[in-house]
Amino acid sequence: MCLPYLVNAGLVEENKADAENIKKIVSLYRERLKKISEIIGLADFFFKENLDYDKELLKWKDIKEEEVKDVLNKLEDILSEINENNWTKENLENVLLLEAERIGDRGKILWPLRVALTGKEASAGPFEIAEILGKEKTLKRIKTAKNLF
Repeated sequence: MCLPYLVNAGLVEENKADAENIKKIVSLYRERLKKISEIIGLADFFFKENLDYDKELLKWKDIKEEEVKDVLNKLEDILSEINENNWTKENLENVLLLEAERIGDRGKILWPLRVALTGKEASAGPFEIAEILGKEKTLKRIKTAKNLF
């Protein structure tokens, strides 16, 4: 039911749409949708090559720019070590929550990751998003976020 809205918004081409990925994306946002048309604003980032957002959005609470860049470097290092066969929500969550525990503040890891992947302040969980985006696109978005600093 969401596909026509995504097509009309120019986010996907009807005959080239990856139905399986679209089902995953819609299922992430099903509970948040009041109207089907809202899928465009909630999930547009999945279909865009480049995201446009202010680098300030990457900051969790009062952390400094250098800390954000360090976290993005750490995320890139950790995620680049994960084999594509293990690129699942569950595995990503296990690996990244271990790092978050080590740091002592989940937000320092998860907030910049969420923003780097979506360009948004609010979204579905970063683990689910990373799984759908895939390893290559996830790492590309983290690199792009690092380049903002």
